Amino acid sequence: MGLIYITGPSGCGKTRMILEMLGHIEPQDSDMKLIYDGDKSDIAWMPQNPVWFKGTLWENLCPVEMRDLEEVKSALQRVNLSHFEQRLGESPNNFSGGEKRRLAIARIILLNRPIWILDEPFAGLDKANVDVIEGLLKEESKVREIFCITHHTGGSDSGGIRMKFC
Repeated sequence: MGLIYITGPSGCGKTRMILEMLGHIEPQDSDMKLIYDGDKSDIAWMPQNPVWFKGTLWENLCPVEMRDLEEVKSALQRVNLSHFEQRLGESPNNFSGGEKRRLAIARIILLNRPIWILDEPFAGLDKANVDVIEGLLKEESKVREIFCITHHTGGSDSGGIRMKFC
């Protein structure tokens, strides 16, 4: 298992590469194709701007199958949002950008897929929450593959392999 940070300047194609690989968009260069031909249900994908559906936070955290409250509390605690267990009936549109990003990571935790692809998981987070998410990714990379597209280069103890894309 492992953690790979895919870094590089804005606009160099980091996200596009992943979207092409997943088959979400057509490749620009027909001579070179990167395609993941495994079971796509193995992948938990968090886009740069996570999608929030009309409904409650609970419905957004558990969109496919309902989890029990203890699983949801644990996921919220792991992203430093344990106080949100009282807000599960609210719309996620009431939260800040950094809170929404951490909630999207909580949703990824609840999906429990063997491969995570996270696009800019540190955007909008303060240093304390960057440290929380780095620790979470380091821990989760022991049991799954994690690809992290980011401008953030990580702390010296954040683990993982850094790949400069361009």
